[in-house]
Amino acid sequence: MKRRIAQITDLHLDEGFSEEQGIDTRNRFQAVLKDIRREQISEIICTGDIAETESLSYFFAQFQSTYPLSLTLGNHDSFQQVYKYFKTGAHQSSEKLYRSVQEEGFKFIFLDTSADIIDSQQLTWLSSQLGSSTPIIIFMHHPVIGLDLKVDEIGRLKNRDQVLSLLENAAVQITIFCGHYHMESSIAHKNIHQYITPAVSFQIEKHVDEIKIDSSTFGYRIIELERGSISSRIQWLSSAD
Repeated sequence: MKRRIAQITDLHLDEGFSEEQGIDTRNRFQAVLKDIRREQISEIICTGDIAETESLSYFFAQFQSTYPLSLTLGNHDSFQQVYKYFKTGAHQSSEKLYRSVQEEGFKFIFLDTSADIIDSQQLTWLSSQLGSSTPIIIFMHHPVIGLDLKVDEIGRLKNRDQVLSLLENAAVQITIFCGHYHMESSIAHKNIHQYITPAVSFQIEKHVDEIKIDSSTFGYRIIELERGSISSRIQWLSSAD
């Protein structure tokens, strides 16, 4: 049976920068949820940068008795604030959300890069999870494989070389679904295939020497899993939709 997942990322609900760009982030979030319903998808994974603190209650209210929600934290998220609403995978000692689960021929790993780094405790845990005999799917906020772009220069995961080295030594295929860069990207490296998903809020154009905002489009990713195979596509939306 085919499993369909909607990955949403970088909502930045009610944040000032989005408002300065003339973007109604709540309307875009609702448009994405409406499209997910139209696609008849019943599972959502959010890969971080959710909302201003006072808007978290609004975000989590959308999932009460509707969609199963999985979550990773981004660099704009606070563990203590999110923990009031979401506790799955919580590690109180390090104030991080991370976990793994074995389901339907895949190992799912959810990582926490809210501090722009994977800390030593989480890194040791990740190493112990990579001895899987089944393909691994990682959901996280930051990309691990770098891009030759300005946004990568200023927003990269601080210890990504260390993380990449760990992943490329795993004996199985690894698929990463992430966000953070507000764009669509697909790139492969050795046993790793990384997919960056567009933001629900706004996009960043792919330039080597500047950061340029595209406020006209937004979207999410539809992931389909069936009999050990993984496929995905971007669902683009626009303000005119």
